[in-house]
Amino acid sequence: MKLINCDLGECLTPNQDEEIMSLIDMASIACGGHAGDENSMLTAINSAKRHGVRIGVHPSYFDQENFGRVSHSISTKDLFQLVFKQVSSFKTLCEQQGAKLEYIKPHGALYHDMMRDPDVLAVLCDVIHAVEPTALLVVQVGINTELFEAISDEKDIQFLYEAFADRGYELHQLIARGEQGAIFEDPQQIVDQYHYFSLDYAIDIDTICFHSDNPASVEALKILKKT
Repeated sequence: MKLINCDLGECLTPNQDEEIMSLIDMASIACGGHAGDENSMLTAINSAKRHGVRIGVHPSYFDQENFGRVSHSISTKDLFQLVFKQVSSFKTLCEQQGAKLEYIKPHGALYHDMMRDPDVLAVLCDVIHAVEPTALLVVQVGINTELFEAISDEKDIQFLYEAFADRGYELHQLIARGEQGAIFEDPQQIVDQYHYFSLDYAIDIDTICFHSDNPASVEALKILKKT
């Protein structure tokens, strides 16, 4: 079965991070851009260590008001500094706890901008080289595949290709949040899509994402754990 990743450390109420850690393989931990602070990062890092979960950093535009889901038009220089600050600070916390930063997964609007704008993608690759050259970069499967393969060779970056268990699709494209069918609210539907991506999808996938802010996704993880 495919590796399960989940966005955590987002200071949600109720906070189910500790329970979720026991159900996943990879934790993408918020690092202050859209959510989180030093305490929440340390809590999530140590929880991931206890459960043997791979640790990733989840940088975003600095925009907690919109939970990082609004795109911002900034220069590549400023974007580099924005992401570098989040990722390098998070790596320092990992090192202090004897943990390893294994991957980077941008959050929200930054993720989607990376998928469609080669300049944003290049910034993420440059941050990896500057902070943790062995880190993998999580990208959406089935989108601009030839570009990502070329960038992988050019920038010497290894990608993890992901799909979303709890999001609706039109072909390979995610249905935009706010539109009908964008977010699955039935745990069984999420479980079924996880199995589809794991077993039947025509393109190779490395990891499948569940969102911790979707109660149905948390229930789906519990169902999968029992099977």
